[in-house]
Amino acid sequence: MRMSDADFMLELKNLPETRQYAILSDKEIKKEDHIKWLPKNIKYFQVIEGIDENGTHRMGAARVQDNEISIWVDRKHRGKQIAQRVIMQLSDIGMVAKIVKENIPSMRAFIGAGFKPVEFVDNKYYIFKR
Repeated sequence: MRMSDADFMLELKNLPETRQYAILSDKEIKKEDHIKWLPKNIKYFQVIEGIDENGTHRMGAARVQDNEISIWVDRKHRGKQIAQRVIMQLSDIGMVAKIVKENIPSMRAFIGAGFKPVEFVDNKYYIFKR
């Protein structure tokens, strides 16, 4: 990921369905806050790109930090097992993911990539581990 991808990442993180499943806060992220935060954290993010009938597209983003993995897939590319394939490529044995209990599609993607639920925290989210 580069700073030129900042708007794309912010768009993904501010989608209502993304905020609905956020662990820390479901508030919309302001662009100025995002631009201040991102340079210190950009090293943890990767843009997910793919090719379809219309050419190459940014399809989502993934974060790998401190043995934890997160993923966001753009609306128009969901339901195509992109998340599961990316998770399998980026994750190692022992990595974890935190998934809000209502986020069934994310759970399916992580289970398909070899993760298993190991803990339920604060009646809010599961910790999945590979």
